[in-house]
Amino acid sequence: MKKEEEKSGRIVGLLEISLIVLIILIGGVFIYIKYFYTIECKSFECFMNNMGECKKATYINDEPEASWEYEIMGKDEENCRVDVKLLLAKKGELGIDKVVGYGMRCIYPSGSGVYPEKDLDKCHGRLKEELQRIIIDKLHAYIIENLGKVDEALNKAV
Repeated sequence: MKKEEEKSGRIVGLLEISLIVLIILIGGVFIYIKYFYTIECKSFECFMNNMGECKKATYINDEPEASWEYEIMGKDEENCRVDVKLLLAKKGELGIDKVVGYGMRCIYPSGSGVYPEKDLDKCHGRLKEELQRIIIDKLHAYIIENLGKVDEALNKAV
């Protein structure tokens, strides 16, 4: 009778250990999905949907002028945090080839689904600063090139 009790006790012990291991595995999977798993979007629509819900996702936006990497990092209070990195400057006279590899962090209200680099007011970081500097330099050059035309137009108005 004592051997049956020992055998029964071992079975109960093994079941308890198996249950604990199962709970730890399920918890580990939950933690991985909640905090580490990131969806890799192949389309902007996928990215936009995930950004609207602020679910972790990445997307490479491969445009003719440049390739951008977007990574939804998750919620920041009531907003959605998106990191943007310029991966590759292609053709054109944008002058952004000097800022390849730079990044910026953008904060959007929950429910937004946009191209993050299109609204620099919602972003901060080295990439934003350098893009703004490029824009200012181009505007300055344009004004200098067209100063005579602007002066003529102003004199005709008077």
